[in-house]
Amino acid sequence: MYEVHRLMCTQHPDSTVKVTAQMEVEEAVASFTSYGCDEAMADYEGKLTPYSQPREVVKAAVEAGLPLGEGFTITVRLPNPRLEGEERLVLALTAAALANKYAGAVLGVQAVKWLVVPMLEDPKEMISVRSAALSVWKALEAGGEPRLVPLLESVESHMRTGEYLSALAQLYGDRLEGHPLRVFVGKSDAAVMSGHVASALSVKYALWEAARFSRERGIVVAPIVGMGSPTFRGGLNNPSLVSLEVKAYKGFATATVQSAVRYDSQPSACRSVVERLRSECCVPPDPVEGDVSSILGEAARWYAFTLRRYADIVRLYAKEVPQTRDRLLWAEYGRSLRIDGAELSLPRAITFTAAWYSLGLPPTFLDAPYILQLAREDRLDHLLRLLPNLVEEWSYEAQFFAPRAAEKALG
Repeated sequence: MYEVHRLMCTQHPDSTVKVTAQMEVEEAVASFTSYGCDEAMADYEGKLTPYSQPREVVKAAVEAGLPLGEGFTITVRLPNPRLEGEERLVLALTAAALANKYAGAVLGVQAVKWLVVPMLEDPKEMISVRSAALSVWKALEAGGEPRLVPLLESVESHMRTGEYLSALAQLYGDRLEGHPLRVFVGKSDAAVMSGHVASALSVKYALWEAARFSRERGIVVAPIVGMGSPTFRGGLNNPSLVSLEVKAYKGFATATVQSAVRYDSQPSACRSVVERLRSECCVPPDPVEGDVSSILGEAARWYAFTLRRYADIVRLYAKEVPQTRDRLLWAEYGRSLRIDGAELSLPRAITFTAAWYSLGLPPTFLDAPYILQLAREDRLDHLLRLLPNLVEEWSYEAQFFAPRAAEKALG
């Protein structure tokens, strides 16, 4: 039986420390030995990761005497072929398969058990990815079949969590073999597209939906939550907020431990985050029912209206944010938001968030017009019952609000 209480160290470019692709092999080993993680992610989504990297991580872990495949695993985030092409997908799958084959030959274990599929728009996309994965695995005689993990990165996909889990269950049928279904719920991109209020509520709904699916279908579901340190990106990696946020986002089985908390925090602070995340794994989520869809739609519309006014200046500031990983430029691999029929190009989540702080306005505050409207209509209490951390989050973010700087930059 697969152990579902896990922490995943990732390659997110959210630290002030520059980490080159060449350094990421050593970083992955340190994820196991120094940062308390059970999984290390090798990331090919919009990223210039060498295709030799997963095998090199296995080799380094073997040389370090780590129990790879038993206590530790390597999870590969694939490029989405719809966005980056079939060739990039096949190359990333080959990299994962060769790592697994090497682990099998040297240790007799499966090192790569999970493949994350990002930027999904429909559950059916997983069928072709799985077919490609099986073909590569068979051709290279790479060992045990890897399982797909859909990465849900929008409010809309969060609300369809049950559909993605149903598709996974149908995909594997009676071949679950003691493995749970995993679904990866990402907060950051959902926040960029819909704002903090909408994305926080949709993440809570996704975790609740995963628990309900598991209960009704009798299938173990082990959700992963992907959140960074800033409130806008979930706050789950923030030493000052983690005690609050683990209560808000109950229901996760795995949480990401991203670069910022590992490299920009004191070791004791990082340890406290890791310990708190591990202690709160698999706590049953709170029910999220009622008029959730209408609140999400309303909050997202207010956010989009506010964001549209400042999109040009945000893009300008985003170009000055230093890159701390070897990634494709956000201009080539950014996000787009459709508002009133027009396409609005936006930076990727980490760059987007950094740009707003540089402007003197925490991006969490972009929901201010919506919250003021709720207050005027005497509806704010209902939102605060759904998101009880909102007051504490705003109090925390207020220390980063620079009104004069924001007024100068934004008008």
